[in-house]
Amino acid sequence: MEIYINNNKYEAFDNETIIQVTDRLNIHIPRFCYHKRLSIVASCRMCLVEIEGAKFPQPACSTIVRDGMKINTTGKATEDAQKSTMEFLLINHPLDCPVCDQAGECELQDVSLDHGSYKSNYNEMKRTVIDNDIGSLVTTEMTRCIHCSRCVRFGEEVAGIKELGMTGRGEDTKIETFINQSLTSELSGNVIDLCPVGALNNNLYKYSARTWDLEQKNSISPNDCLGSNIYYHTYRNSIKRAIPKENEQINLSWLSDRDRFCHEGVESSERIFVPLIKSNDKLIESELESLYSIASEKIKQFSPNITAVMSAQSSCEEMYIFQKILRENGITNIDHRTKECDFRYQANYPIFPSFDIKINDIAAMDNIILVNVNISKEFPILSIYLRDAIKNNSTKIISLATYEYSENFHTDIHEVLSPVELERYLNSSSNNQLASIKSNQKNLIIVGPSSSYLQNYSEILNSVSEFAQLSDSKLALLGDLSNSSGAWAMGIVPHRLPGGIDYDKCINANYESSFPSNDIFIVYNLEPEYDFSNDIEILDKLKKSKFNIFFSSYITDAIEKYADIIFPLAVQQESMGTYINTNKQLQKFKAVLSPKGHAKPGVDLLLSISKELKMDISNEKISQEISDILSSISSNDNYIFTDNLKNNYEKEMLEKYIIRSPNTNNPTLRRCESLLNTHDNDNFMSLPLNINITENTKITFTEHSNKIKINAKIKTHTKPENTVLVKLSGRYKQTLGSCSTVINIE
Repeated sequence: MEIYINNNKYEAFDNETIIQVTDRLNIHIPRFCYHKRLSIVASCRMCLVEIEGAKFPQPACSTIVRDGMKINTTGKATEDAQKSTMEFLLINHPLDCPVCDQAGECELQDVSLDHGSYKSNYNEMKRTVIDNDIGSLVTTEMTRCIHCSRCVRFGEEVAGIKELGMTGRGEDTKIETFINQSLTSELSGNVIDLCPVGALNNNLYKYSARTWDLEQKNSISPNDCLGSNIYYHTYRNSIKRAIPKENEQINLSWLSDRDRFCHEGVESSERIFVPLIKSNDKLIESELESLYSIASEKIKQFSPNITAVMSAQSSCEEMYIFQKILRENGITNIDHRTKECDFRYQANYPIFPSFDIKINDIAAMDNIILVNVNISKEFPILSIYLRDAIKNNSTKIISLATYEYSENFHTDIHEVLSPVELERYLNSSSNNQLASIKSNQKNLIIVGPSSSYLQNYSEILNSVSEFAQLSDSKLALLGDLSNSSGAWAMGIVPHRLPGGIDYDKCINANYESSFPSNDIFIVYNLEPEYDFSNDIEILDKLKKSKFNIFFSSYITDAIEKYADIIFPLAVQQESMGTYINTNKQLQKFKAVLSPKGHAKPGVDLLLSISKELKMDISNEKISQEISDILSSISSNDNYIFTDNLKNNYEKEMLEKYIIRSPNTNNPTLRRCESLLNTHDNDNFMSLPLNINITENTKITFTEHSNKIKINAKIKTHTKPENTVLVKLSGRYKQTLGSCSTVINIE
């Protein structure tokens, strides 16, 4: 259809609103309550425009265009309406722009300058609003609030938790939490971006810099496999805040709280800024050149009796150089799967785990089965897509989980099963709720990273794949860390070279651990106390080894005790490289900060070691080789079938299950105190309800002959019956991994 805006003719589409057309044409119309990803309420009235034939100006955000409509966005009627609205909105707004963090990027400032008046007819006292504490991440100055309701609609429509609401009437109207509690949604920080004034503020940024002093830099999420796009705002080589960079294929206009606030850990007092070497049982400062020489000599001296483990948070470039250095020097024990304890599946695993579909194709699915994943907690951005699928396509959601939790979207079926019961449930799909899934529908199965912690992981993958094949379902494998897909593609596993090529020396190996005993351990961006399936075992092996080389950004008790040399590793925000996300996209990030002290990006450290080893490696060569490897990979489905699996169902005994804590899954996140206080401040152990518990009950976990007592709150649960659930967040004192355990209850 054709419409006229300011006497110019334009094309418009059916069911478009005036503001959608003008935004597409870059014609400015002021607004406060309107946001393209939220419902339309037309409450602020700032977007009033003159329409030929209408008695009064109409809100552009809610008025649908019609053929031949004539709109005037600049005429006297429009300007008078907008000026009157602006005067009304400023009646109670405080004149505190000089001390407001929103100053310089405030929509109210900009609109009042362009569409307001220099005087007001209002002479009465302005109202004030008492602020409530809503958590460590978001602070309030609600006297500034203009009641646009964006934050309220976001909670209800996007985050799925209506934590903020509008109370009172007239001048007593307020936006607040209904029972004065903190915001708990993993997406709560988005209300900061949505607020058009300075009413909702970033607590980590508050009063620390002015908007016009900040420098904006692109980056990628270092915290999960979705790879959300981020803008970091920096000042004097320090990150002041993070905001979303819009990406229609990944994070839309939003960020999870851990991506938004993870930079707090970058400033931790536990950062390592200098190279360290052990002398007389103490770590002392050294020179990097000396450490390069020592590391290269140890690699040559003890090859092949070296075990090397690397974090899947590392970039593809770091991973490729790491495995290249080791393999060209005869070392085969290379891995990233430090939290796993079952490796029987590995020969049949995809070249890199990912989604069989694009993330934005989720909306077209008829059925989605979640296997052992708490989407709203672990992958909050993904929950937005599931909510849209339910809303727009009536998608049926089935959750099969090993503990009971709540999602921010409706689940049609929620089964709580032990790991063994989960496997059985999938195998008997014709006799349970899965029987309703038909092969002529669009089906998707999403397997969470928590499944990889289980002792029967191979059986679960096999059962999931058999059911997926039977029901013609797409299969999505969510990685544990930000570059889990890259770790598989770059060969950070013992049995494969980069590109998924089988490594003959390990193809038939009986591989039972990601860290077999050896003369030397090389540990890259991992902390022994928190990043391994069996903490006691790795600490014991570090103690017995002849030499331990650490690449680390932070110091911990275990690293201080067992490291012989420590390379000061720059954090992700101080480095550059690429990640492969679960959409199979290779995304590049650049350094947003200069490395602090003598810390170096991992690529620089590894290249310097390679030069000591007389290897011909360069940045340009590595980039080209990675590009060639990825372009040669042809990925099919994610089905994983493993032959000759033995089922261990003989005895029904208590099984320990560690609940994954996504806000503490890498070293930087563990040091984000504000984030942990908001989302992960509940450490507990939950026992089956059928076990009688008294105040004198003693629970002991036995791992490798070590008896461990957990200092955490005791809870009870009805399902699963034979499983003890343990949730430990942050930097916990107990040394307890996800491996098998003997549990004694007295």
